[in-house]
Amino acid sequence: MDKEKRKSKMGWFGWTMVSVVTVTIIASGLFFFNVFQLDLETVFDGEDTSDAIDENDITDKGKEELEKVRSTVGQENTKVGQFVSTTHEFYNKTTGYGGINNLDWEEQKDQSQQVINSIEELTPEITDERLLADLESIRSLAQSTLEEENSKDVRNLHRYFHDLDIALNDYTSYDRMWKVTESLKNIE
Repeated sequence: MDKEKRKSKMGWFGWTMVSVVTVTIIASGLFFFNVFQLDLETVFDGEDTSDAIDENDITDKGKEELEKVRSTVGQENTKVGQFVSTTHEFYNKTTGYGGINNLDWEEQKDQSQQVINSIEELTPEITDERLLADLESIRSLAQSTLEEENSKDVRNLHRYFHDLDIALNDYTSYDRMWKVTESLKNIE
């Protein structure tokens, strides 16, 4: 019976070690999340990449389709391409590398209003139905961002501009396509 009591007793040294290890793990976790500007949703829920296609997984047929879109829709809509490129650059700067978790909402709302105004200006000149559908989806997301501070809408705006930049401007600094646009719907 005396041995049973000793086995269940950890003593002051055991409890001290457990406390030090626990505090170290918690402090390390907090440090990691702060340095990399992550939140628990990003880590455990993750980004929805199920529909995304890796650049290296694009088939030859998909590459041909991409070139076809660039040479037709991209060439016919250079003003839209410039707008897309500039706006994509903005979203890269403000949402990339964990920035999506620390958005400046006034800046995002100002950008959303600029997006809406630019789309209203550009759409009368556009004849491609898929591009018009993409711009309407973007306009809707931008309007939603004006009304509600939802980082998922901003993430989706970024994804639209990312894919349209690939479709219209020979944007090559990418590792995946999000497949959110009608313009790149047929890329496999």
